[in-house]
Amino acid sequence: MKFKRVLVILGIIAFAMAVAAPAMAGPKVRWRMGSTWTPAINLYHGDKAMIKYVKEMTNGDFNIKWFPSGSLMKAFEYFDACSKGVVEAVGDWSSYWVSKDPAFDFLGSFPFGFDNLDYLTWYYQFGGRELYNEAYGKFNMVYFNLGATPMESGFRTTAKTGPIRTCADYKGKKLRTPARSTIWVLQQLGGAPIKMAGGEIYLAVERGTLDGAEFSSPGIDWEMGFAEITKYWSVPGWHQPCSQVGVMVNKNAWNKLPKLYQNIFTRACMAAAMESLTFYEADSARAIEKFKAKGTKIVHLTPECLKTLDELTGKYIIKALRERGGLFAKILKSQMEYLKEYKDWRDMTDVFGHGQTPSYVDMVMSELEKMGVK
Repeated sequence: MKFKRVLVILGIIAFAMAVAAPAMAGPKVRWRMGSTWTPAINLYHGDKAMIKYVKEMTNGDFNIKWFPSGSLMKAFEYFDACSKGVVEAVGDWSSYWVSKDPAFDFLGSFPFGFDNLDYLTWYYQFGGRELYNEAYGKFNMVYFNLGATPMESGFRTTAKTGPIRTCADYKGKKLRTPARSTIWVLQQLGGAPIKMAGGEIYLAVERGTLDGAEFSSPGIDWEMGFAEITKYWSVPGWHQPCSQVGVMVNKNAWNKLPKLYQNIFTRACMAAAMESLTFYEADSARAIEKFKAKGTKIVHLTPECLKTLDELTGKYIIKALRERGGLFAKILKSQMEYLKEYKDWRDMTDVFGHGQTPSYVDMVMSELEKMGVK
């Protein structure tokens, strides 16, 4: 009898669980996520990791379908599409949107600035997340970090163009680079920088339209075939010590999500950021030997040139600050405060730490104080 009672109780519990299971299951949510990256440009690693984690943590109830650049629309059309809710989310690099608002300029990268760990530390511990959301919020979106690449490779040039070792070597050279800051610095040195989509670089260098180009970290440059069309690799990548990547989400779509799914999405982004950061570091290290095996010659910029580039970057920042003000100034102030706060520890850790503190921090902080930026 005792055994039968146990079976009855177990049966009742099983029945209750079966009845409750559908109620405990989350709602079915289907999102479309665009990307500024093509399948050939593996800056989508964080996108894919986040999508995977969201699906796993919701048992497939929250499913996000990924659409690379050129599938639903062109890369730079995705910003407006996400703002309007045509797609619910888009994987991006924030500095692409500087034409939408100058505030985006240093949210993706800046010369002699944040490395990948700096971006994550600033984002999570020094108010960066709130500033991203203020910038994207103006366009009806919320934003999540999906990690950051290590230092970008630097400029790659052809055998005909020759190597870049000194600042004089930039003069007259047609080099692809997308960031306004880098374009301005190269122009001061007599260079001829050209903005061009990443997918167009290979043919432009191969045909001689470009003397060289920079795109991303070594592993990504390798996958894009740059070892086949360039001979020299100039380091370090002063123009982009890293690239912060993330996902913008339409605010209306976000607000419709159950709180549980919002929490899951947020945690999935955090996990993807860590996973992609380590992936890009390892991928970069592995790519170096591949480039060497293909005959790529690595050359180093002189200390004198790096000092000049650092100083020119500071001048660009002051110029941009005076012209723009507003949210750009607010973001810049937060970033400079972080660099200043972190400087002592960075210096103390020396070779055991990461990155460097650029020379222009005190100068920019002084200008921000004069302008009364809060």
